[in-house]
Amino acid sequence: MSAVGFGAARTFGLGGRGPWLALVAGLVVLGGIEVLVLHLIAGALLPVPVALAVDLVAGVLTAALLVAFVSPLWSRHRVAGGVVRFRFGWVGAVDVPLADVASAAVHRPTTTKPLELGVGFDETTGRTSLVRSTASPAVLVELSRPVEGRVQVWRRVRTSSVLVGVASPEDLLQALTAPQS
Repeated sequence: MSAVGFGAARTFGLGGRGPWLALVAGLVVLGGIEVLVLHLIAGALLPVPVALAVDLVAGVLTAALLVAFVSPLWSRHRVAGGVVRFRFGWVGAVDVPLADVASAAVHRPTTTKPLELGVGFDETTGRTSLVRSTASPAVLVELSRPVEGRVQVWRRVRTSSVLVGVASPEDLLQALTAPQS
Protein backbone atom coordinates (compact mmCIF):
# COMPACT_ATOMS: atom_id res chain seq x y z
CA MET A 1 0.00 0.00 0.00
CA SER A 2 1.15 3.53 -0.61
CA ALA A 3 -0.27 6.80 0.54
CA VAL A 4 1.14 10.27 0.10
CA GLY A 5 -0.16 13.02 2.34
CA PHE A 6 -3.59 13.44 3.90
CA GLY A 7 -6.43 12.72 1.50
CA ALA A 8 -4.06 11.40 -1.16
CA ALA A 9 -4.77 8.38 -3.32
CA ARG A 10 -4.23 5.02 -1.68
CA THR A 11 -3.42 1.93 -3.69
CA PHE A 12 -3.79 -1.72 -2.77
CA GLY A 13 -2.22 -4.80 -4.32
CA LEU A 14 -4.35 -7.65 -5.67
CA GLY A 15 -2.54 -10.35 -3.68
CA GLY A 16 -0.28 -13.10 -4.97
CA ARG A 17 0.77 -13.23 -8.61
CA GLY A 18 1.65 -16.94 -8.84
CA PRO A 19 -1.66 -18.47 -9.94
CA TRP A 20 -2.35 -15.76 -12.53
CA LEU A 21 1.23 -15.95 -13.80
CA ALA A 22 0.84 -19.72 -14.28
CA LEU A 23 -2.38 -19.15 -16.25
CA VAL A 24 -0.68 -16.54 -18.44
CA ALA A 25 2.29 -18.85 -19.04
CA GLY A 26 -0.10 -21.55 -20.25
CA LEU A 27 -1.82 -19.06 -22.55
CA VAL A 28 1.55 -17.99 -23.99
CA VAL A 29 2.39 -21.61 -24.82
CA LEU A 30 -1.05 -22.31 -26.33
CA GLY A 31 -1.06 -19.01 -28.24
CA GLY A 32 2.39 -19.73 -29.64
CA ILE A 33 1.34 -23.22 -30.74
CA GLU A 34 -1.84 -21.84 -32.33
CA VAL A 35 0.06 -19.19 -34.31
CA LEU A 36 2.66 -21.77 -35.41
CA VAL A 37 0.00 -24.26 -36.57
CA LEU A 38 -1.91 -21.54 -38.46
CA HIS A 39 1.37 -20.43 -40.07
CA LEU A 40 2.20 -23.96 -41.21
CA ILE A 41 -1.30 -24.69 -42.54
CA ALA A 42 -1.64 -21.31 -44.27
CA GLY A 43 1.85 -21.63 -45.75
CA ALA A 44 1.06 -25.06 -47.15
CA LEU A 45 -2.41 -24.31 -48.53
CA LEU A 46 -2.60 -20.61 -49.41
CA PRO A 47 -0.80 -18.26 -51.78
CA VAL A 48 2.12 -16.44 -50.10
CA PRO A 49 0.41 -13.01 -49.74
CA VAL A 50 -2.69 -14.58 -48.16
CA ALA A 51 -0.55 -16.77 -45.87
CA LEU A 52 1.35 -13.67 -44.73
CA ALA A 53 -1.95 -11.90 -44.02
CA VAL A 54 -3.09 -14.88 -41.92
CA ASP A 55 0.23 -14.78 -40.03
CA LEU A 56 -0.14 -11.06 -39.40
CA VAL A 57 -3.75 -11.24 -38.20
CA ALA A 58 -3.13 -14.31 -36.01
CA GLY A 59 0.02 -12.78 -34.53
CA VAL A 60 -1.54 -9.40 -33.75
CA LEU A 61 -4.72 -10.89 -32.23
CA THR A 62 -2.74 -13.37 -30.12
CA ALA A 63 -0.35 -10.64 -28.92
CA ALA A 64 -3.27 -8.35 -27.99
CA LEU A 65 -4.97 -11.13 -26.06
CA LEU A 66 -1.77 -11.97 -24.20
CA VAL A 67 -1.15 -8.33 -23.27
CA ALA A 68 -4.68 -8.12 -21.85
CA PHE A 69 -4.09 -11.28 -19.81
CA VAL A 70 -0.70 -10.08 -18.56
CA SER A 71 -2.10 -6.69 -17.44
CA PRO A 72 -3.55 -7.92 -14.09
CA LEU A 73 -0.01 -8.72 -12.97
CA TRP A 74 0.72 -5.00 -12.50
CA SER A 75 -2.78 -3.83 -11.48
CA ARG A 76 -3.69 -2.18 -8.20
CA HIS A 77 -6.97 -1.15 -6.59
CA ARG A 78 -7.13 2.59 -5.88
CA VAL A 79 -9.10 4.81 -3.52
CA ALA A 80 -9.01 8.51 -4.47
CA GLY A 81 -11.35 11.43 -4.88
CA GLY A 82 -14.30 9.69 -3.23
CA VAL A 83 -14.14 6.71 -5.60
CA VAL A 84 -12.68 3.24 -5.26
CA ARG A 85 -11.48 1.76 -8.55
CA PHE A 86 -11.30 -1.99 -8.44
CA ARG A 87 -9.11 -2.95 -11.36
CA PHE A 88 -8.04 -6.23 -12.92
CA GLY A 89 -5.77 -4.87 -15.61
CA TRP A 90 -7.43 -4.48 -18.99
CA VAL A 91 -9.64 -7.51 -18.30
CA GLY A 92 -12.08 -5.86 -15.88
CA ALA A 93 -12.76 -2.90 -13.61
CA VAL A 94 -15.47 -1.40 -11.42
CA ASP A 95 -15.57 2.21 -10.20
CA VAL A 96 -17.59 2.64 -7.01
CA PRO A 97 -18.35 5.99 -5.36
CA LEU A 98 -17.45 5.54 -1.69
CA ALA A 99 -20.89 6.92 -0.81
CA ASP A 100 -22.39 3.82 -2.51
CA VAL A 101 -20.47 1.33 -0.35
CA ALA A 102 -23.16 -0.19 1.89
CA SER A 103 -20.81 -2.64 3.62
CA ALA A 104 -17.42 -4.26 3.21
CA ALA A 105 -16.02 -7.32 4.94
CA VAL A 106 -13.38 -9.98 4.53
CA HIS A 107 -14.86 -12.75 2.39
CA ARG A 108 -14.68 -16.30 3.69
CA PRO A 109 -14.96 -18.83 0.86
CA THR A 110 -16.60 -22.18 1.56
CA THR A 111 -16.25 -25.59 -0.03
CA THR A 112 -19.56 -25.09 -1.82
CA LYS A 113 -18.71 -21.53 -2.93
CA PRO A 114 -14.91 -21.38 -3.32
CA LEU A 115 -13.02 -18.29 -4.44
CA GLU A 116 -12.55 -18.49 -8.22
CA LEU A 117 -9.54 -17.23 -10.14
CA GLY A 118 -10.07 -14.45 -12.68
CA VAL A 119 -12.84 -12.05 -13.58
CA GLY A 120 -16.46 -13.06 -13.41
CA PHE A 121 -19.99 -11.77 -13.21
CA ASP A 122 -22.87 -13.69 -11.65
CA GLU A 123 -26.14 -12.72 -13.38
CA THR A 124 -28.31 -13.97 -10.51
CA THR A 125 -26.57 -12.07 -7.70
CA GLY A 126 -25.17 -9.13 -9.68
CA ARG A 127 -21.72 -9.82 -8.21
CA THR A 128 -18.53 -8.99 -10.08
CA SER A 129 -15.41 -10.83 -8.94
CA LEU A 130 -11.83 -9.76 -9.61
CA VAL A 131 -9.44 -12.34 -8.12
CA ARG A 132 -5.78 -12.79 -9.12
CA SER A 133 -4.94 -15.43 -6.50
CA THR A 134 -7.28 -17.78 -4.68
CA ALA A 135 -4.66 -18.07 -1.92
CA SER A 136 -4.84 -14.33 -1.14
CA PRO A 137 -7.53 -12.79 1.07
CA ALA A 138 -10.64 -11.33 -0.54
CA VAL A 139 -13.00 -8.51 0.39
CA LEU A 140 -16.70 -8.46 -0.46
CA VAL A 141 -18.09 -4.96 -1.03
CA GLU A 142 -21.88 -4.66 -1.04
CA LEU A 143 -23.28 -1.59 -2.81
CA SER A 144 -26.32 0.53 -1.92
CA ARG A 145 -27.15 0.82 -5.62
CA PRO A 146 -25.81 -0.94 -8.73
CA VAL A 147 -22.91 0.60 -10.64
CA GLU A 148 -21.53 -0.13 -14.07
CA GLY A 149 -18.58 -2.47 -14.31
CA ARG A 150 -16.53 -4.01 -17.08
CA VAL A 151 -15.66 -7.71 -17.34
CA GLN A 152 -14.17 -9.87 -20.10
CA VAL A 153 -12.32 -6.81 -21.48
CA TRP A 154 -15.34 -5.00 -23.00
CA ARG A 155 -18.56 -6.48 -21.56
CA ARG A 156 -20.53 -3.92 -19.53
CA VAL A 157 -22.48 -5.13 -16.49
CA ARG A 158 -24.55 -3.61 -13.67
CA THR A 159 -23.01 -4.86 -10.44
CA SER A 160 -24.50 -4.73 -6.96
CA SER A 161 -21.48 -6.22 -5.15
CA VAL A 162 -17.80 -6.61 -5.87
CA LEU A 163 -15.58 -9.45 -4.65
CA VAL A 164 -11.90 -8.53 -4.92
CA GLY A 165 -8.67 -10.27 -4.08
CA VAL A 166 -6.37 -8.00 -2.13
CA ALA A 167 -2.98 -8.22 -0.44
CA SER A 168 -4.06 -6.36 2.71
CA PRO A 169 -7.79 -6.60 3.43
CA GLU A 170 -7.54 -4.57 6.64
CA ASP A 171 -6.02 -1.57 4.84
CA LEU A 172 -8.65 -1.69 2.10
CA LEU A 173 -11.48 -1.99 4.62
CA GLN A 174 -10.12 1.01 6.51
CA ALA A 175 -9.95 3.07 3.30
CA LEU A 176 -13.51 2.10 2.35
CA THR A 177 -14.95 3.07 5.73
CA ALA A 178 -12.82 6.15 6.50
CA PRO A 179 -14.71 9.46 6.52
CA GLN A 180 -14.16 11.36 3.27
CA SER A 181 -13.00 14.95 3.33
